[in-house]
This record gives sequence, C-alpha cells and structure tokens, in this order.
Amino acid sequence: MGDRRIAKIKTEDGSLYFYTHWTGHSMVQDAQHALKIAEPRKGDDSYALRIVVDQMIKSAGSRDSTLNSGLMLKCRSIGGEDEYRGNPHSVVIDLTKWEVRKEA
Repeated sequence: MGDRRIAKIKTEDGSLYFYTHWTGHSMVQDAQHALKIAEPRKGDDSYALRIVVDQMIKSAGSRDSTLNSGLMLKCRSIGGEDEYRGNPHSVVIDLTKWEVRKEA
C-alpha cells in the first residue's frame, strides 16, 4: 500500500535520508527539480541541503503535515521499504557531484 521510496542525500560531511509514503513514482524528477532550485547554493552544503529537503517535502505534499514523508540519519525500513529497490534506498541526491541517480 502506498508508493514508498527513499533517497539518500549525500554531502561532504555525511548523508541524510528522505522518504515518502505516496510520491515515490516522481522522486527522481522531484530531486532533479530540487537541485535546480538549489543551484545558487551549489558548493554550500548547509544551504543546498536545506533547500533540497524543503523542496522534497513540498513535492511529497507534507508541508505542515504529520504524514507523507520523513527524514532519517540512518537508513532503515519504513514499513514496506523502498518499493523501487527494496532496502535501503533507490535514489541518490549527491550534493558533492551535483547529480541525481537511481541505485541499481
């Protein structure tokens, strides 16, 4: 049930994991859009990370809500896991290489 997907957001200092319960089908496109919005802060991980996370939350429809998405410091199962790959994540938003890629 749902459309679960997990993205690893990679920075120079480590990674943050974003998951969605309902918008997994559009996560790659949502992540590419988030990088485009964050472009003015390329090279400044703290600002770029905040912008990317904000855009991903917006795309998941979970701003001002207690449902639909979440953040993790350690990737773990979210109840059906990543339906596009299994556990752990199927998308990487790499702020060091400034790219979005699917994990095989």
